[in-house]
Amino acid sequence: MLRLLIVAIALLGTLAACYTANLESRPSRGLDAIDADALMADVATLAAPEFSGRLAGSPGYEAAARWSARRFDRLGLEPGGEDGDYLQRLTIEHNEIAGTPSLRLSIGDTTIVAELGEDFLCRGFTGSGDVDARVVFVGYGLSAPDRGYDDYADLDVAGKVVAMFKPNPGWSPDSLAWDRASGTPRARTRTARDHGAIAVLWFGLPRAEDDRFPRGPIGSVLHGPGEHVADVPHLELHARLAERMLGGAGSSARLKAAIDSTRTPHSRPLPVRAALQVEAVHDQERETCNVVGVLPGSDPDLKDEALVIGAHLDHVGRQSPDVYFPGANDNASGAAAVLRLAEAFATAPERPRRSLVFVLFAGEESGLVGAKHHAANPVVPAERTVAMFNLDCVAHGDSIRVGGGKSNPAHWQIARELDARHARLMTAATWKGGGADATPFHENGIPTLYWVTTNSYTHLHRPSDTPETLDRDLFTELVRLAYRTARAVADGAGNGSVEVTGAPTS
Repeated sequence: MLRLLIVAIALLGTLAACYTANLESRPSRGLDAIDADALMADVATLAAPEFSGRLAGSPGYEAAARWSARRFDRLGLEPGGEDGDYLQRLTIEHNEIAGTPSLRLSIGDTTIVAELGEDFLCRGFTGSGDVDARVVFVGYGLSAPDRGYDDYADLDVAGKVVAMFKPNPGWSPDSLAWDRASGTPRARTRTARDHGAIAVLWFGLPRAEDDRFPRGPIGSVLHGPGEHVADVPHLELHARLAERMLGGAGSSARLKAAIDSTRTPHSRPLPVRAALQVEAVHDQERETCNVVGVLPGSDPDLKDEALVIGAHLDHVGRQSPDVYFPGANDNASGAAAVLRLAEAFATAPERPRRSLVFVLFAGEESGLVGAKHHAANPVVPAERTVAMFNLDCVAHGDSIRVGGGKSNPAHWQIARELDARHARLMTAATWKGGGADATPFHENGIPTLYWVTTNSYTHLHRPSDTPETLDRDLFTELVRLAYRTARAVADGAGNGSVEVTGAPTS
């Protein structure tokens, strides 16, 4: 059986090489639309302050979606939304930060007025509050007395601010692992609220191997399931600010080591007072949209099949008039890539044989909301969708990675072969299908490829994720490789959804 699998994979690789060789003998057919200046111009537009960080459900996101829909319209793509429109409507939970949040820490005789964006940010779906109270360190912020671990045991946090580590521990007090939900901002905040706390400060640990030590806070709207806690603010601190609260350099690592080595809480009141103010406006169901355009195929036998090419359009918005998250790499780069790929295919002298569905997703940042909605309500049914290509963070780093190769070796091998003929920037590293917005498609049995650059996350979810940080040449080569690969698949290359145990090689 193993021998047959190896032969099958080798045959797929040979067929892919033959197909790409044939493709390379044809005109480039559309590559002129994929130009570095054009790509960067689209990123600059999407990352501009006018779109306010593109938080799904916000006016800024709606404006970005309508701008993108006009692009699809000018290209002559067929609308893939409702009622002859390009906008596929859905609802999303929404939390807007109003005004300018503030934080002041009093540590002994020292008062620190923290800077929004540099020293702290609102985290997850923060609640609102105007708080001035003592701070209590509560370790990981977990309370599971029935499992033998409780960071709140014998501790009075009523009317206090609690400070905690951001990640769950790498161990558990019993044979069960900590579930992912327990480590989310929402779950931690509910636990703190249930013990009487009135605000949450959480922070990551400095990493000794990280030259950018210590780490700063990030903006995020990934909140976790369950009830929204509207009256408890939740802030993320810069690691250096947390260190000062806990007792100086290295204190957080020492506390973590003490907890981890004994698997017992080391919670305690701190000689710190926190005054903070946050105003947030929560909406359980806010209307938002995906943007969907369709390019029908040219082949009578294949036009009913489709390749979906998508990227998330949303990012994490703004937290004051002066602090917003441009999201240039994450993911204006992917959205710009989809727009340029649509133009490349729409303006090529020959249309591809299969149809193409171009989608810009809402709500990736809060849990793949738009991708899940589209996968459940597709333009082309899953059984006639030959593949889904997802582009996410494709313009900062040093090489190209294409995920999905372990479950979709045929399409991955096409990309590998085409890269070998051109830029030679694609690494051998890959993984099984899915990841971010590709996940719901993979779960529906659709082969996926996930396009990303290596070492892409230097500025992830920070105000510093600006167009100036992008590598325009790497960006352009990745989008050109995605086009060549998509062209091969859209012109008839097979699905190749064979499971393999290691990364295919050329």
